[in-house]
Amino acid sequence: MKRLSFILAMIMLLAALTGCSDIFPFDTPDEKNDPKLVERELLFDRNFKEGIKISNLNSHQVGYTWWKYGEAGSDEPFWSLGQYCDLAVTRPNYDSTKNDLSLGNDLFDIPAYGITGVDGDYFTLTNASGSKYISVNTKTGEYNLNIDTTKEYVDQATGKPIPRQNGEDWVHMIIQQTPGVIYLDQVESFIMELDFTITENIEYDNSIGASQFQWIFSVHDKASVLGDYMWFNVTLFDNRYEIFPGTQLYDGGKADSTGKFIYAPTGNELFPESGGKVEIGKTYHVKLDLKEYMKEAFELAKEKGALKESEWKDMAVNGFNIGWEVSNLAKVGVKIENMSLKVVEYE
Repeated sequence: MKRLSFILAMIMLLAALTGCSDIFPFDTPDEKNDPKLVERELLFDRNFKEGIKISNLNSHQVGYTWWKYGEAGSDEPFWSLGQYCDLAVTRPNYDSTKNDLSLGNDLFDIPAYGITGVDGDYFTLTNASGSKYISVNTKTGEYNLNIDTTKEYVDQATGKPIPRQNGEDWVHMIIQQTPGVIYLDQVESFIMELDFTITENIEYDNSIGASQFQWIFSVHDKASVLGDYMWFNVTLFDNRYEIFPGTQLYDGGKADSTGKFIYAPTGNELFPESGGKVEIGKTYHVKLDLKEYMKEAFELAKEKGALKESEWKDMAVNGFNIGWEVSNLAKVGVKIENMSLKVVEYE
């Protein structure tokens, strides 16, 4: 024991003489090697400078053409716009091309239906019927999504609006991106943030359907051989409710519905400052750590019979969409600014 004490004393003396503090590191942890929490932005091209891929109308067989704002460029856009709804499937003599935002492609001789333009700092895209409109400001990242379903749910021969029937397609305008696979159990926080303004909401017929503006995440079981997953919806506006009551149900309503469990927080959870209410023309800032909400949704899904074989450690977010689903007769619009999606994790 005396020999060991002597050796330790000599080591400490040597450290003091040489000025080397790492020679005897037992009580001097290296702060440089301590893990630190860092915040990381997940969204690519937040100002939409690389353009947007525009889908066709068919949600069963999705194809895309590129909207590059009239500028040449071979880089594929990070963003896509889903504009699904093809009423020619259910309405005789219906010309769906009038509602199509798709752009032409000279290389493959694809006809152009979308009508492009410029409005100040905004690049714009609309369709022949006027039922859909998007504008993008590539300087600020602000974008607008407007829909008028009275120009789409219509008898084209007379121009008379006709509400959807059960089982018919409904109009989507949803911006999408795949920012990478995020295992929720491996991050400290998963944070969504945006400012939004419902710029217009005129309701013509609510006998069937609704107008919903949502940020929707798909949360997948990456260990599932069947690719099992659930939907997590952040419902920012729903015309049916003064205060959105939340959602706990299975996806349904049309032929291509997924049948997967859907969870959405209440308006009170999203907008506590306003008592859960969203007013037309007022700008709202939403910043929410989704991790614990998604864990609660996962546990509830299992209670309801979904994700039977899944474990929380295998659940990951790898895609989302944000925008409108409008299944009633209505004219709606939204302005979206400062959109961000981040994780807080150890570096």
